[in-house]
Amino acid sequence: MKKIILIVDDDRLTLSTAQTLLGNEYKVVAVNSGRQAYKYLERHVPDLILLDINMPEISGFEVMKALQTDERWRKIPVIFLTADRSVETEIECFRVGAFDFISKPFEPQIMMSRIKSTIELDGYRKDLQRRLDEKTKEMERITIQAIMTVANTVDAKDDYTKGHSMRVAAYSEILAQRLGWSEEDIQNIYYVAMLHDVGKIGVPDAVLNKPFKLTDLEFRLIKGHTIMGAEILKDFKMFPNVSIGAKYHHERYDGKGYPEGLKGESIPLVARVIGLVDSYDAMTSNRVYRRRLNDNIVMEELENGKGSQWDPELVDIFVSLVKEGALERVLMPEEDMASPIFDSEKIVGLSMGEESVLESPTDYLTGLLSKRKGEEEITAALRTVGGCLMILDLDHFKRINEKHGHLIGDYALRVTSDVLREVCGRDTVCRTGGDVFLYFIEGVKRREDAVDKVEEILEAFARKQEEVELLKETQLSVGISISDADGREFSELFQRADKALYHVKQNENLRYGFYEGTSMVRSPEQSKSDLQRVIDIIQNRDEYQGLFQVEYDEFAHIYDFVQHMSNRSKQKTQLLLFTLFFQEGSKIKLERMEIAMQCMEQAICKSLRGVDVGTRFSSSQFLVVLMGTEKENIRVVTDRIVQNYFKLYGGKDITLTYEVANFK
Repeated sequence: MKKIILIVDDDRLTLSTAQTLLGNEYKVVAVNSGRQAYKYLERHVPDLILLDINMPEISGFEVMKALQTDERWRKIPVIFLTADRSVETEIECFRVGAFDFISKPFEPQIMMSRIKSTIELDGYRKDLQRRLDEKTKEMERITIQAIMTVANTVDAKDDYTKGHSMRVAAYSEILAQRLGWSEEDIQNIYYVAMLHDVGKIGVPDAVLNKPFKLTDLEFRLIKGHTIMGAEILKDFKMFPNVSIGAKYHHERYDGKGYPEGLKGESIPLVARVIGLVDSYDAMTSNRVYRRRLNDNIVMEELENGKGSQWDPELVDIFVSLVKEGALERVLMPEEDMASPIFDSEKIVGLSMGEESVLESPTDYLTGLLSKRKGEEEITAALRTVGGCLMILDLDHFKRINEKHGHLIGDYALRVTSDVLREVCGRDTVCRTGGDVFLYFIEGVKRREDAVDKVEEILEAFARKQEEVELLKETQLSVGISISDADGREFSELFQRADKALYHVKQNENLRYGFYEGTSMVRSPEQSKSDLQRVIDIIQNRDEYQGLFQVEYDEFAHIYDFVQHMSNRSKQKTQLLLFTLFFQEGSKIKLERMEIAMQCMEQAICKSLRGVDVGTRFSSSQFLVVLMGTEKENIRVVTDRIVQNYFKLYGGKDITLTYEVANFK
C-alpha cells in the first residue's frame, strides 16, 4: 500500500510539481491552505506532511503549532517547504518540531531522498514505539498481577476479608467515574485502592483475627498498618498517590482519624474516596467480630457519618450509586480474583484439577492435618510401633455457634488447634470435622504416659481459657484407647476411644477416660437415671447447658416432631429406654456387645409401628418415642421386644431391660 503524503502550499505550480515528482511512488493529496489541511486531517492521517511556511491567513508555523498541540496529529512527520534559505528560518523550522526542510525550487533527487529518508525513519520510530508499547503493556500486566497477588495475600491474612481489596478498588473506580475523573485518574485510583491495606502484612494474624476487644497495644499495631503501608509503597512510582491511599485512608473528615489527624479537605481526595468505600465494604462483609450489617443499617451509618467520618459530598454521591444498584455489578468470584504470578495451589502441592478441598492434606480452617491424611498416618504407625489414640471434643461447641455465630465458632476451633499444635509438637494431630480432633502418640502404650500427655493438653487449654474469654464457655473432653490392649487396627481404636469419650461426657466430673470394656455398659439402675435425665433435658431444653445440646440434637428434632404430632392428635406420648446389661464380673468383648446391640435394634424395629420413632442413645442403649399407646398396652409391646431380642441374639450373657416415662 502506498504511503500518503499531504502537501500544503498556496502555490499551484508547487503543488503540481510535487504531485508529478511523487505520484508514481506515493499517494499525494494537495491542498492550498492551512484551513483545507485541517479539514483533511479531521478525517485522515497521512504518513507525511509537506508544509509551506509562507501562506496567507494561516502560516506554516501556525499550522505546525496546531499539529503539535493535537494528540491525533503531533506524531505525523512534517517537512517544511521554503524559499527562505536563511539560517534563522532553518533553526525555527527545527525548533517548532519539523523533521526536515526542502528549499524551493525543488531539486527532484534531493526532494525524493529526504522524503524517503523521513518516511523510513518514521517507520522505524513507529516500530520502536510499538515494541516499547508492547513491553510497557507487559510490564504493566506483570505489575498489575503483582499488585493483585499482594492484595490477595493481605486479604488472606484475615479469614473474613477475602476479596476486600478488589471490592474496594472496584467501588473506588465506580465512584471516580461518577465524579467525572479522567480515564487515567480512574485507572490510577483502582490500583491505589487495591494496595490500600498492604501495611497489614506487618500486623500479626492473631491480632487481625481477634473477635473481641483489642488491647491498647493491639490497636496500636492495627493503626500502624497505615504508616507501614506508606513506607512499603513510597518508592513505587508506577501509579501516583499509591502511598497516599495507604497512609491516609483511615483519616476522618472531623480530624479524629489516624495516623495524622488530618481534617476535611486537607485529607487527599484519593484517600477520602478509598476511606469511604473501605468502610462500606467492611459494613457489608462478614468479619471475625460480627456478621455483615443489614442494608438499612448500612445506609443509616453512611448518613450518620456525613461530615464526621466521611466527606459529606462523597457520601451523597456514593449513596445514590448504592440506591441505583451500581455496585451490584461488582462480582468477585474466586476465579476472577488475581491471576497470581506464583501459583499458590502448586506451592502447597495441590492442583485444583487433581484434588478437591476435601482431599487436601490439611484442614482448611485450622491448618492441622485433614481427617484423611491423619487417618493414613495413624494407620501406618499402628502397623509398626503402635501407640495411643485420643479423641478430643469441645463440649458445648454448638451453643457457641448458636450464641455468637459461626465466625466466632471458627475462631474457637482455630484457638483450640493452636493449643494442640503447641503441645503435641510433631505427633499426628488432625481435625475430623466439626469440633472433634484426633491425636496419636507413637510408641506410647502405658496409661501413665498417656495421662501425662492428656493432662498437659488440658493444662495448656486452661491457660488459653484465661487469655480467650470465649473458651470459658467450653471444655475439652478426651476419650483414650491404647493399641494392643484395645486393638491393633485404626477402626478398633477409634471405636473404643469414642466409647470412652461418651463415658466421659456422661460424667460431668471427668475430663478424660480410657476404654474400659465392661464399664461401657450401663447397669439397670444407671438406665433408670439415664431416662430421667433425658426427660429433664427435654423439658428444660431452652435453658439446659449440658450434654443434650452437644450429643442429641438429632433426637431433639425427632422429639419436637413427635410432640407436635401428639399435641395435634391429643394423644399421649411415652419414652422408652432399652438398655443391655450383664452380670457384674463377666467379660464381654466389644464385638459381642455390638452384635447384641444390633439384635436389640432389630427386635425394636420389628415390634413397633411405623409412627413410632427411635434412635441409638449410647453404645448399649436405644431410645424410643411411642405415640398414642395406652399404659396397659406398653407391657405387651415391651414383652414382645424382649422376646424377639432373645430369639435374635440366642445368648443369655447380655440381658435386655427397659424404663418407661410418660409425657402429658
